[in-house]
Amino acid sequence: MSMEHQRSATGALWKFGILVRALIVLITPWLSTPALSQQHLSPSIEQLPPFADTVLHRHIERILLHMDAFSAENSMRELGKAMQHIDPEQDIEAHYYLLTFRAEVLYYEGLFHEGIRDLDQSEELARSLGDSTLLANVYNLKGLLHENIQDSRMALPHLRKALEWFPRNAAARYPVSELHHIHGNMGSYLTTLGKLDSAGFHALQSLQLATAADAQRAIAVAWWSLGNLALRRNLPDSALACYDRAAHVADAEQDHDIGVDALVGRAAALLAQGKFQALDSAIQEAMNYLQVHDDRIGLVTERNAHRQVAWINKSRGRNDLALDHMGEWYRIDSLITARNIHSALQVQGDLLRSDADLAIERIERERYAAALEQVRFSRAVIIVGSVAGFAVLLGFYFAYRSRQRGKQRVAELEVLRLQQERTIAELRIREEVGRDMHDDLGAGLSALKLRSEMALRKEKDPDKRQLLSHLATTAGELIVNMRQMIWTLNADQGTLPDLVVYIGNYARNYLDGNNIRFELIAPETIPDVLLSPQQRRNMLMVMKEALHNIVKHAQATEVLIAMSTVDGLSISVVDNGIGLPRNADLGMGNGLRNMARRMEVLGGTFRVESSGEADMANSLPGTRLRFHMPLVTNKGSIATAAAEKAP
Repeated sequence: MSMEHQRSATGALWKFGILVRALIVLITPWLSTPALSQQHLSPSIEQLPPFADTVLHRHIERILLHMDAFSAENSMRELGKAMQHIDPEQDIEAHYYLLTFRAEVLYYEGLFHEGIRDLDQSEELARSLGDSTLLANVYNLKGLLHENIQDSRMALPHLRKALEWFPRNAAARYPVSELHHIHGNMGSYLTTLGKLDSAGFHALQSLQLATAADAQRAIAVAWWSLGNLALRRNLPDSALACYDRAAHVADAEQDHDIGVDALVGRAAALLAQGKFQALDSAIQEAMNYLQVHDDRIGLVTERNAHRQVAWINKSRGRNDLALDHMGEWYRIDSLITARNIHSALQVQGDLLRSDADLAIERIERERYAAALEQVRFSRAVIIVGSVAGFAVLLGFYFAYRSRQRGKQRVAELEVLRLQQERTIAELRIREEVGRDMHDDLGAGLSALKLRSEMALRKEKDPDKRQLLSHLATTAGELIVNMRQMIWTLNADQGTLPDLVVYIGNYARNYLDGNNIRFELIAPETIPDVLLSPQQRRNMLMVMKEALHNIVKHAQATEVLIAMSTVDGLSISVVDNGIGLPRNADLGMGNGLRNMARRMEVLGGTFRVESSGEADMANSLPGTRLRFHMPLVTNKGSIATAAAEKAP
């Protein structure tokens, strides 16, 4: 590069730094005003009246509150209730809002493809309504999702469409993408692409519009984007100032996902400055912030934070710390991938059920049409037959009734056949998914475990040996968890005796591995009842949690598991450990709450009993856990049919 070009580039960087500092001074007075809730629109968008349906409006208010708190589970539960309340074909606008809200929740949970599927449907609804504000909202969200799945071919065109469709006089009933959101997303994406001049224009536009609208979260995002841009321009001082401003605004407004991004960005700026002592403190502050506010930070943000910190540590030569954060990054990414797989399975199941329901509805319509036609014919016959006399009329009547009963029976048999085929198809899908998981994920995890163990044998460095040992142990645990998932999907082992044998084998292996004596009491005869995958998985998970708590907390040397199949499946888990304190609050532990919730889903019960000290009246004085799950006697006819029809 010539000296003249160097001076020109240096001058441009200097001017950009001056501009950022000036904006900090000019915008500071605006940042002291309180933030608006996510449930309100900014003054730049006209607030339309809420839906007249008060029940629907209350559902949407609760959805927005849960989204504001980053509570994906509660948001999806409330969205499901609202979806059931509306008629999608009639309540088009309500259906649009619910789909876009669900797409945003799916985005924060890392389920990008499912979110895009909802947005495709939302785009059609917005076009049918002829509302450009709603259409711009869809394009902005699509750009955001495509950006996060690294689809550069689609992200930028969608964001440009969002700017083109955003109207001069925007109006909406509930929160939608606003102009500062679109400019902010455009600036962030262009920064990633290296188009820094255009990125700077959009980032500054986003900051100005967000400040005018008093949108504090958007202001924090804009400062964070300007920090990223300054870092790309090799202006670490300006970047540090922008990240500090973003972290201050985000923390004041309790927008913790932006807060952790700003703190990680601050560490990157300190790395660029070469301030390694301050860098260690900045990384620790970011990780502490992430841990404290974990329940208010989405999985995607958490994954990106660990990936950025891994890069920072690698850049400064701290490969040991980089590997730790890379491991956490891969763990979260695997969790997101697992959720995507689970969601895909759910979608496939929903499609199968939907097809079967449509077929049943078509048969019902045909049956009713045939019955109506038969009634009309019968009336004509009755009128004509009345002339011939009562005997002829009575004969036609009995013939009509017999014909009706036969058709009804045929229709009922057809419905039953369709239901059985639907169940068989679901069982086949579960078995195929189990085989795919075993062949693909199982092989990869086994290879990872084997390579880690081989590297461990050769490695002399204690730190690296500890890391490799941890990787091998984690891979082994994932293999065990995957096999348990495959077992729950396997229809050939879906009976109650299979569950009892599996739980007994798991408990024996797990407790023997932790030097705890184990005794199992099971009935000699176990009814051959077919269990659903949900029943098998939840019972296995509560038993795993119970045994894990005994190994981790009870200090026990003996465990007794007693099973009974009288009036349902009852399981008692008793240990001779230290027990729980006499006045302990049994509802405080996450493990106990999870076990109670799983049993409640199965329609069963869960109780905890503890003496708190040795009691000579009991053979094992520690803690007693009682699980009870009701059973429905359903011999394995569906499973047998599936096995017979399987290729």
